[in-house]
Order: sequence, then structure tokens, then C-alpha cells
Amino acid sequence: MKFCAIQVPYGKNLEDTEKSVEFLINELNSCDESLDLILTPEYSNGPGELTPEEALPFYIAHTDKLVEAAVNAAKRCHATVALSGCFKIGENYRNTTRVFHPDGTIAGDYYKQQLVLREPAEHGVENAHTREWCPPPIVESHGLRLAFLTCYDAYFEEYIAHIAYRRPDVVLVAAFQRGEPCENLRLMNRMLAYHAGAFVLRSSVAMGENSVKGGTSLAVDPAGKLLADFGQKTGKMIVDIPDPHWKYCRTNSYGGSMISNCDFIEQGRTPWNYRACGSCVKPDVYQMGYPRVCAHRGFKTIAPENSLPAFGAAIALGADEIEFDVRFTNDGVPVSIHDPVLERVSNGFGTVEEKTFAELEELDFGAKCAPQFSGLKILKMEDILKRFPRQAILNIHIKSDGKNVYPEENMQKIVDIIHEYDCVRHCYFMGDPCVMETAIKVAPYIRRCMGADSNPWGIVDNAIKYQCAMIQLFKPYSTRR
Repeated sequence: MKFCAIQVPYGKNLEDTEKSVEFLINELNSCDESLDLILTPEYSNGPGELTPEEALPFYIAHTDKLVEAAVNAAKRCHATVALSGCFKIGENYRNTTRVFHPDGTIAGDYYKQQLVLREPAEHGVENAHTREWCPPPIVESHGLRLAFLTCYDAYFEEYIAHIAYRRPDVVLVAAFQRGEPCENLRLMNRMLAYHAGAFVLRSSVAMGENSVKGGTSLAVDPAGKLLADFGQKTGKMIVDIPDPHWKYCRTNSYGGSMISNCDFIEQGRTPWNYRACGSCVKPDVYQMGYPRVCAHRGFKTIAPENSLPAFGAAIALGADEIEFDVRFTNDGVPVSIHDPVLERVSNGFGTVEEKTFAELEELDFGAKCAPQFSGLKILKMEDILKRFPRQAILNIHIKSDGKNVYPEENMQKIVDIIHEYDCVRHCYFMGDPCVMETAIKVAPYIRRCMGADSNPWGIVDNAIKYQCAMIQLFKPYSTRR
């Protein structure tokens, strides 16, 4: 594939910035069908020195024709185009990288996560989205998994580590970084590629022929090898990528088997020691020792089982694990409830699988436990991971009710939620053989625990068959032996 980063001259004043936008439009218009991926610099609809009074009106005035040029380039070249700029999102404006599919439709947006102080203060750029949980987005186009860093984002190593966890093929870096020495930019992006396990394509603004800062659009492979360096030139930097899905592998410590660099780093990570709020992040399922206290359906003697109050109380009192049950509603929403029927824990009747999630939300799941919990709603699986990510080991009991084959689409939904909240190493699946069979097919890297269910005396044999790391004993089907 051919990757292209367009580097434009940095506008030192309003007139020069106008010329830079026109330069970029001309470059997009002259792209040909040999290109597969095209990236533009940060603030492409205003790549220059603008006063607070000039900035937002300039962005607005130059967005439409720039978007038109990007869409036309995508269609004409049958390429993926990533256009970075200040775009209107809802009622506000955000520093956005918008990706267009080869047919010109929008593949997805990335909003800059780490904003320098002057952006909201002087440029009218919104930063409210940075105060909410948002894993690094992955946009898929042209068979590539694309991740993003915009300028200031590139300095945050913990964010880069999370990008690596998302397994991108390419990290797109739209940037200014006008005051950063060129040598530092090369170093930063080589390390970015090495740690993210991905190709890096960087597009920036040229600061002048003799400048030793800024500019430096470049491409790097996953081993950290510099493939192209545009220095302070302007125009198209084009680089051939033989296999954009290639991952750099190394030995798993000296003399060990080959392993991807990302996995080599991830397996030894101890985030509870150094990440923000690290004291509430527990060692993961591989590193936490035994014995452990597991709160079955949460602290269910003082709060409704499978509820946030029950899980919160258990974790607050030091439980190492929480166990919860997962069933699917009629419209495919995974919810936390033990029984297949509703009567015992709610004021409803019938089965979970015949109700939509909206219908279940109309029911009371708290009053039967105690009056003070009246009005408690059914809990989605996602709500548990969203509230307690990596704060306890999650024993996820997937209910199948004796079905011969557990649906792959249901398992994939569960796995996607686990990935979304960074809990792969903080959970394991518990279930019967049909659940284990689907789990090992869809997500063999997530640990499994063999449940008793209909064959309690066969639990060890089944655990060996389905390569489970654990078994969950069920009395009275166990002896001292």
C-alpha cells in the first residue's frame, strides 16, 4: 500500500494561512489512484498563527471546501483520507480527525483527547468530551485498523499504552508541534511505533527551510525503523508499505519463544503501582494469588443480588472478586440476572429472554429484597464494567440454560464490552461446556472456569477438555479427596 502525508507551509499571518489552506486543497486535488491512505496536518482548515478573534471564524469559513476536496480525493483515488481540523460536532467545535472511506462516506471521527490550555481558551474548541471515559477509538477502513494521536496527545505514554492494547495497524499523527526539535519528533514517533506495535504516519506543518523545529512529517514501521522523513519540505510525502498489518516480534525474554512487542510489554504491566487512581486497581487474574474472597452476586445479604449496591459494597469491603450472571434480553442486551424467570427478584413475570430491555426497565428489581431498594432497575453487564473497571476480578457466569450451542454473536457482545472497559486481564468466564466451547472459539485468550451445572462430577474432566485454568466447585459434589 502507499501511504501519503501532506505537509503544508505554516501560516505566519492570516494571509499566509489562507494560502496554506489553498495549498492543501491543491495537494488533495492532485492525489492519484496509486495512494491508499492520505493524512493531513492538525487544524487543516486553519494551519497557521491566528488570533483568538480570527481562529473560529477562519475554521468555519474554510471547512466546507476542504471537506469537499478530501471527499473527492477519497473517491477519485479509492483511498482512505484522514482530514484533521476544527469541525462542528453538535453545537460545539472540536479538534477532530475525520476519516473518509474510499467511497467518500464517513468512517469515523477522533476527537483530540489531551488539549493544550490555549485551545479552549483562545480558539473556541470544546474539551467537555475529555472529562468522560473514552477508550482510544479505532476506525476501520480499507482493511486497516486506524488509531490516532493529535499533536499534544503524543506526549502521554499511558494513552499510547492504551492504544497498543487496542491493536491498531496504523497510528495517524496529525500535528503542529511547532516548538519541538526535529530530532525529538523523530525519537517520539519511532518509540510510538515500537510501543504501539503499529505503523506510524505523521503529518505536520513546515516551519521554514532552515528551521530545526516542527515539520518532520514521517513514516515509521512497528520495529521503530524510520521509513520516510520529509524534514521541512512541503507537498506529498509518499511511502510504500509492503504489509500494513505486519507486527514486530521479539523473543519473550532472552532465549524465549517469539512474541509481539505489545504482548511482551503488556504481560509484565503493573498499573496498580503507577497509574492514576492506581490504589483502586487490583492485580489482574494472572497475578492475584490465592486464597481470594469472591462475592457471589455481590454482597447479596445486604443488597439485591446482581446490583450495583451489592457489587459496590463487596468491593468497598475488600472482596478480591465479584461474581455476576449474564443473560440476554429478547433484543440482544446482556443483563445481570441469575434466574431465567423474573418472579423471584422482581415484580415481573415470564422469562428474561422473551422481554426487551425496555420492558425489563419498567420492572422493580429492588423491593423484594428490602423496601429501601424499591425502584432499583435491572443492571446491564456494561454498567458493572463501566463502574468497576479493574477494581476487582470479574467472575462472569454466562448462563446457557442447557442449550447445545451457545450463540457466537452473544459471546462476541460480551467480549466487546470486556475490551471496551480494559478488563481482559481482570475477568474470566464461568459456565457449562457449551459456553466453554464457544468461549474458546471466540476469545481463547480470556481465562475460563469450569462450572458444575448438569455434570458436577465431570467438572475436572470438562475443565481439562476446555483448557480451563480454574474450576468452581458446587456442593455437595466434592469430597476432601
